[in-house]
This record gives sequence, structure tokens and C-alpha cells, in this order.
Amino acid sequence: MSEFHQASPQGVVASGGRIRSSGESGLDRGFLAASHLWPFIGVLSATLPLTILLPIIVWVARKDDSPLIDDQGREIMNVALTLGVLLLVPVLGWLALLVWGPVWFVSSIRAAIVTRDGQYFRYPMTLRFIK
Repeated sequence: MSEFHQASPQGVVASGGRIRSSGESGLDRGFLAASHLWPFIGVLSATLPLTILLPIIVWVARKDDSPLIDDQGREIMNVALTLGVLLLVPVLGWLALLVWGPVWFVSSIRAAIVTRDGQYFRYPMTLRFIK
């Protein structure tokens, strides 16, 4: 059986059920992977509010050219907004962040790997503000 078994408007559905896009260049996929990992640079350099700029720039500049970039840009914005909500809510938000933070950390690495391969990724435990 072939690795891909069904076509979709956004790409092909791999046998594992993930949609894989085939229209992006390696550079676009590299920018997507960097966009998923970019917040780590902000955490390490203590410039977290500024780290959302690269994903926004990549998303706005390339969203009309690729459904994968548009979808993953929305996903990264949803993660950033979820983080913002958790940081703004006193006590309960900070406690939730203790659970959500490690999940976000691992998911960001997984997202970078998966999108580098041209597949779509959804972060768990994320509020969907932008659809």
C-alpha cells in the first residue's frame, strides 16, 4: 500500500492520518520550523514578547501562497494567545501554566519536526481563538 492514500484540498493524507502538504519549498518549511521554535529563543534571552514577531511576519508574508503556512501560522498565534491568557489570569492561570508549559515545550519541538516534513500539526490544550 502506498504511503499516501487519499487526496485532500490541502495536500495528501498520509497512511497515519496526517495531512501532508506538497506545495512548499524547503525554505518555507524551514521558516515554519523556526517559527515553532522561535519562542525558545525568547525564553532563553528574556525577550519573550518580541519572539512572536517572527511567526507573525512569516505568517502574514506567506499565508496566501501556502495553505500549510496559513494553517500553522494560525496555530502558532493560538498558542501565543493561550499563553497570554494563562499569564494574565492570577493563580489559576499560573497553576495551569505549570501543566501547560511542559506540554507546550514538547509540542513545539514535535511541531518543528513535523512541519519541516510538510505535515500539519495541532498543539494540545490550546484555545482556538483564530480559526
